[in-house]
Amino acid sequence: MRAEDLRARIERRGDATVVRLGGVLDVDSSPALRSAVLACLATEPSVIVLDVAELRHDDDVALTVLPALAQHAAAWPGSAMTLAAVPPQLASALDRMAVARLVPTYPTADAALADTAGGSAAGRVRLTLPPLMDATSAARHLVGRACLRWGFDRVRDIAELVATELVSNVLRHAGTEMEVAAARDRRQLHVSVRDRGPGMPRLGGRPGAGATLREDGRGLLVVSALTRAWGCIPVPDGKVVWATVAN
Repeated sequence: MRAEDLRARIERRGDATVVRLGGVLDVDSSPALRSAVLACLATEPSVIVLDVAELRHDDDVALTVLPALAQHAAAWPGSAMTLAAVPPQLASALDRMAVARLVPTYPTADAALADTAGGSAAGRVRLTLPPLMDATSAARHLVGRACLRWGFDRVRDIAELVATELVSNVLRHAGTEMEVAAARDRRQLHVSVRDRGPGMPRLGGRPGAGATLREDGRGLLVVSALTRAWGCIPVPDGKVVWATVAN
């Protein structure tokens, strides 16, 4: 079966993405599914729902792409992947391959969107900013208001500082337009900044240098010290730097 026999129709639902799959998933077409999901992740949706009502499969082994994609989605700040409208034959195969224990399933795409934390615009806010100095204050304001709205008051100061450092890094090194986003799940706040600059950020400092820090990495040292986790994900037109703050 050729990869083009797998069909993917992508729908934006507010801040979420529904991918309606049709055709046959097998070892030849699974790379096409992977490419479609990764392209959706580049837009930083709160959740990707794979509607598999019209999907068939020829080989159980091909289903292992699903938990791999769910794990990849989890690496993005505030994103997740679920399955919806699983037909009985496919559901049996998912049970045999233990996929059902790793990827949440729902009876319909609407049920998945309703039940997924942050699966609506209310669970994520975004702001596109030009590469100007007042971008830092605009980012702090966006993140601070989100903290107050979502009950993350206790970590508001930390989240605002993280947003400031991430934006400042873009101003110093990328110098491009950026998109600042804040997303939440049940106990964590995710702050991310997407820019169009080349290269990947790295921590400053040298082993054994004590308090001596490299200027170009000082902001990320602050981010690393204040957050539960942080990372950088390359996207086709730049990168997304993200950080997670525990409430």
